Amino acid sequence: MQLKQLEVFDAIVRSGSISAAAREMGMTQSAVSKILARFEEDLGYEVFYRQNGKLVPAPRASSVLGRVRKVLEAMSSLRAVRDDSGEKAQKVLSLVTVPSLAHAVIPTVLKQFNELHPETRVLFDVRTTHATIDTMIRQAADFALVTLPVSHPTLSVQPLYRSTSHCCIPETHPLAEKERISAEDLIDEPLVLLSTRQPTRQQIDEAFRRNGIRPNVKIETANVLAACRCAEQGLGIAIVNALMAGYTGSSRVAIRPFGSEIFHTLALLEGAGLDRKPEVDSFLKCLHSSVEHMCETTGLNVETLSYS
Repeated sequence: MQLKQLEVFDAIVRSGSISAAAREMGMTQSAVSKILARFEEDLGYEVFYRQNGKLVPAPRASSVLGRVRKVLEAMSSLRAVRDDSGEKAQKVLSLVTVPSLAHAVIPTVLKQFNELHPETRVLFDVRTTHATIDTMIRQAADFALVTLPVSHPTLSVQPLYRSTSHCCIPETHPLAEKERISAEDLIDEPLVLLSTRQPTRQQIDEAFRRNGIRPNVKIETANVLAACRCAEQGLGIAIVNALMAGYTGSSRVAIRPFGSEIFHTLALLEGAGLDRKPEVDSFLKCLHSSVEHMCETTGLNVETLSYS
């Protein structure tokens, strides 16, 4: 088995296709295909199967990739010895998440993490939920944070926190005086809701339908922080995930539970069967500390499902 076979396999997983891997490596598609075929022949089993004209990682691909990357990292370390100027190698932590978490929660956590690990460089990627999951399937990041549902045979999915939908209300609005907001309270009120492609939007719409109410949707957005900012500007009442709403940091909005309980579960995604970096554990401890502090300062209730 040759090093080039390992590099080709890794490039295909990262880029998602033979053609993209070929461009990345400056090779022809035919050459990449031949190297992949030889790699699978040497292994004695397939690491990809074809579905609708695309390459899809086989169940064994995750464990193979983990081992391949250890070899490539070892080779990279050996090469680095040649170029080492005597300085200590910098540690790297890579994470990927969705925009709402990236804009609201993660920066606060990274501040604390950076204080504990000033020597660690963080690669912080922001993508859609689908792209985040795809990044983890390709093992292009150490871990990801997303809201459920998520399921894939090559991923380890660990629920961390569960919260409910809350209403973000301009502080001067009469409804800000209430402890809980029902669907009936929102009759004719301008609303700021998540876009219809978001899973929880369907549950919000259903809550209004059950009560025979047609919601007055003023603004739709895919970003929780954007929805809260719109509420802050008096554009309407936003119905969003309480965990993310708690990080808006605005005293000009009141955050109140929405009467129809709609649950949101934040989960940790990792490659199944892969060893976890110590920095990931440290990041999760910082996350827990941050969420705990947010709940204490805002009075919001977020259920902790797992510490790691």
